[in-house]
Amino acid sequence: MIKKVFTWDLILLLLFILFAPFVMGKLYFFDTINIIGIYVLSVIGLNLILGVTGLISMGHAAFFGLGAYFSAYISIHFEMNTFLSIFISCLLVALIVFVLSFPLLRLSGYFLALGTLGIGVIVHTLLNGGGSLTGGPNGITGIPGFSIGTFTFSSTTDHFYLIWLTVLVVYILAKNIINSREGRALKAIHSDEEAATSFGVNIFKSKMKIFILGSTLSALAGAYYAHYMFFISPEIASLNSSIDMITMGFLGGLGSYLGPVFGASVFQVIPQLSANAQEYQTLIEGVILLLIIIFFTGGIQSVINKVISVFKHKRSATAVKEVQILNKEGM
Repeated sequence: MIKKVFTWDLILLLLFILFAPFVMGKLYFFDTINIIGIYVLSVIGLNLILGVTGLISMGHAAFFGLGAYFSAYISIHFEMNTFLSIFISCLLVALIVFVLSFPLLRLSGYFLALGTLGIGVIVHTLLNGGGSLTGGPNGITGIPGFSIGTFTFSSTTDHFYLIWLTVLVVYILAKNIINSREGRALKAIHSDEEAATSFGVNIFKSKMKIFILGSTLSALAGAYYAHYMFFISPEIASLNSSIDMITMGFLGGLGSYLGPVFGASVFQVIPQLSANAQEYQTLIEGVILLLIIIFFTGGIQSVINKVISVFKHKRSATAVKEVQILNKEGM
């Protein structure tokens, strides 16, 4: 039981959460690590939708934006506690996605991609033209930060623990879903819907549940983003943002456990490394994504898996040789 719970990926994530503030807490890019954590939450949701179930969602950032705007509006105008406003915003997005699921999930393939793309464009347009309600192109400023009672999350380290502990909880939730009976049904849907139906899988119901969950996780990430940055604009719900999230998924490895963590990390670090060549930043990101798709179709996670496999193979080969030597000496 312990072996199943404390797998190497969870241990790695726990060690990172425990020691990152001490090792990197004073570095200038520590703030970027918090942004990475927020996007990891959203990409985990996308991974469940696209990577595990195979539903092409081109408007994932729309739910990120809705979560951010709902939570910001509620916390400002109703003076609610931050976490209560986040909870309500996630419920609202879940309800919206539930309603949208009925027409959207009747579609498949490219038609589903176009449908989700249309939802993304509509949400971005509404946020951009919402006037005083959404702040228009200027967005919303003065969003309250995180607080529990009298305690306020003020430092970058405070936010780090909040964001990354949430990532840990969501990661465990997503991993358990993937390994559950429901997760196997979702993989079956991804592989062959007709075959999954023949085994008694309710296709529409399974799709709806994972689409709602994945979109709500994106809304949670958006709400975290709003209260961390204290400012939001319609750009967080744009098509470019959706493409960025899909890129993060591909970079890390769609369908894998740690893929969202690796993908979001690499994608957010690229601007830091290419700060002196900002005009070529999009080109650099495109080239990296192209190389990953061509040479490592499973993303960064597949590369790591191959390295681990090679290491295990070498270790087992060494063990076999040692046994053979012992047998010879015994003879």
